[in-house]
Amino acid sequence: MIFSTFNVFSQDLELRKTPKIEGKIVYTDSTIEIGKVWLANSAFKPRLKIDEDKKSKKVDYKKIDKIIIYPESNKERVFQYLHNNYNKFEIFAELVYKDDINIYVASKNNGTDLFYSEIDRETINEKFIKTNSENFNPSLNNTPNSLGMPYEEEMVIYSSYLNSPSFQFYIQKNDNPKLMRVEKNKKFLKKSEGFFSDCPNIINDLKEDKIQIKDLPEFIEHYKKVCLEKEE
Repeated sequence: MIFSTFNVFSQDLELRKTPKIEGKIVYTDSTIEIGKVWLANSAFKPRLKIDEDKKSKKVDYKKIDKIIIYPESNKERVFQYLHNNYNKFEIFAELVYKDDINIYVASKNNGTDLFYSEIDRETINEKFIKTNSENFNPSLNNTPNSLGMPYEEEMVIYSSYLNSPSFQFYIQKNDNPKLMRVEKNKKFLKKSEGFFSDCPNIINDLKEDKIQIKDLPEFIEHYKKVCLEKEE
């Protein structure tokens, strides 16, 4: 029985595709390498193949500033390894909205499902057990404001993202490199103390539930109006 189970599991792994995607890696020292990027088993074990005639190499994720796949195209996506307010470990996250408050999305698994979210890598067994609630397809060409998505589509897109059981949203202010997990107002305020210390008005609005941080497009517009607009 154990052998049979292991045999099925092995076959399942063999069916999984690990595509090599056109991309570039920007390092923390500002150097850049361009080639084929892929994640075999974990987002924290990236590999890069620069020359088709040469072997691929392992890349130390701690030396990476960001990974960009499909660079300079309408499919461009940006991934980073960032600290967050929930634990001491970095998470692999994708930038899906860039503004005064940036929005990132991260996988609750090992990150490969996020990286390959636009590519079908499911095995036969996974296809069999898949549920409709697992549909998720973040992409930089489907995002609001400076990244291109019309504002009227924001609520529909973000609502579908937030209902996914496999992914978690985070926000980041440009002056704070740490990501803050998006959750209910009270939990957010407790776990992200000081994040909006420069704007008491937005803190009060969250405490009084005048605005919900989970409604990200609406919340960001409210933040910009309450905290950033100068009095005439």
